[in-house]
Amino acid sequence: MRKLLSLFGLLLLLWNCRKETTPPAAAQQLEFSQDTIFLDTVFTTIGSSTRILKVKNPANEDVRIPMIRLGRGNASYFRMNVNGTAGKSVADIELLAKDSLYILIEVTADVMGAPDLLYTDSIVFDLQGNQQQDVQLVTLAKNAYFHLPDRADTIGNYIVPYSVIANDTTWSADLPHVVYGYVLVGENATLTIPAETQVHFHSGSGMIVAGSLQTDPLGLSDYDQPVVFQGDRLEPWYADVPGQWGGLFGGLLFLGNSQNNVLNNTLIKNATIAVRLDSNNSGTSNVRLSNTRIYNSSRVGLYGGFGHLEAENLVVGNSGLYDFFALGGRYQFLHSTFASFGSGRSTPSIGLFNFFEDAAGNERVRELLDCYFGNCIIYGNRDTEILIGENSQGAHNYLFRNVLLRVESDPEDNSYNLNDPTHFDQIVQNQDPAFRNYMVNRFDLDTLSPAMDMGNLQDGSLVPLDIQGKLRSFNGLPDLGAYERIE
Repeated sequence: MRKLLSLFGLLLLLWNCRKETTPPAAAQQLEFSQDTIFLDTVFTTIGSSTRILKVKNPANEDVRIPMIRLGRGNASYFRMNVNGTAGKSVADIELLAKDSLYILIEVTADVMGAPDLLYTDSIVFDLQGNQQQDVQLVTLAKNAYFHLPDRADTIGNYIVPYSVIANDTTWSADLPHVVYGYVLVGENATLTIPAETQVHFHSGSGMIVAGSLQTDPLGLSDYDQPVVFQGDRLEPWYADVPGQWGGLFGGLLFLGNSQNNVLNNTLIKNATIAVRLDSNNSGTSNVRLSNTRIYNSSRVGLYGGFGHLEAENLVVGNSGLYDFFALGGRYQFLHSTFASFGSGRSTPSIGLFNFFEDAAGNERVRELLDCYFGNCIIYGNRDTEILIGENSQGAHNYLFRNVLLRVESDPEDNSYNLNDPTHFDQIVQNQDPAFRNYMVNRFDLDTLSPAMDMGNLQDGSLVPLDIQGKLRSFNGLPDLGAYERIE
């Protein structure tokens, strides 16, 4: 019995010693059940949604987390409860080896008064040596339809979160739509976005179309109230900031097997690559852009990776690199305007290529089967606004007909010949089109524009109304570009 009491006393001593020892502050990275938590608050009710974050200590020893706190501090609309302790911050949390703790997260209905569509915060974990980890928190701050990712795929080193539209769907125009991650329109689905709908994409978000996307298919929007695709930052100083949305695949990606895609009366602004067309070997175009404007893309406004596109009354302006870049394919532009004026631009507005270089540096042909610009304007602040890249082993067919074009007369690389009528016909060369105010994306024509009455009737008859609904028959001949001046 005396030996048993001695053993019990030793165990008790060891237990008491353990309780008095404070584990070291966590130096190893903690593991989280998710890196972003979405709370889809229903603002018409008082209650808020609740989410659970699991935090695991992967180490073989106990650790102490000096502080777990909300990034916005006491001003945050979020609430948290760490293992039963509620507060905007909780200090000195002990986490045993290989064990986990749970954090409950809620958001108050007061967040509805925040100025942004999305209200974001983070749970910050202060670790040893001023190291930190965090988990992002996202909720709505205004009434809107929230499209959240519910799955993810790994592509190379990237994790792409997305949701799927599997059946024919129409997004209501009564509230804005907020997209987080990618929305994938399935092969057998059509997504219809009616007149005047506002769609906001979070940073790194976009849409992939395998089926069909149609915006304002009934033509009920007008120039001043279009369907809008833009970022989710609503502050005035973000109104024209490029690159706010569009992730790994760009903003709107149309896959080659998608069909009947029509963007009508649509404004797309502030993306990385706004519209991207994937490989389409069909003899029929699968994307049609009509009365559409693409502004302030940080990279490319319209990218054709062997796409097949028809466009009329299209305006692409103030892109960081190209307004339109073609890597093979088929394209037709009628009464369209391409114009960029950013400082430090390194590329022209238009790039037409029928080849690319593979990883080994070898040229691979991708034929440009047809690219037609009729009654268009291509202008900007560079000496030349077209770049022609041709491999003689493949087709490289293009024609600028009745186009106001800023271009060098005798390019050093001899990549094009302005006297070749198979490529250049009735060009208005290097005359300022006199846009109303290109700095704020006003590409309609001023009174003395040399683009007035310079179009051909054949292409003009195919697009009888301009982008604002004005008749092109004013003064007999149509003006070049998307806008007809009738004043």
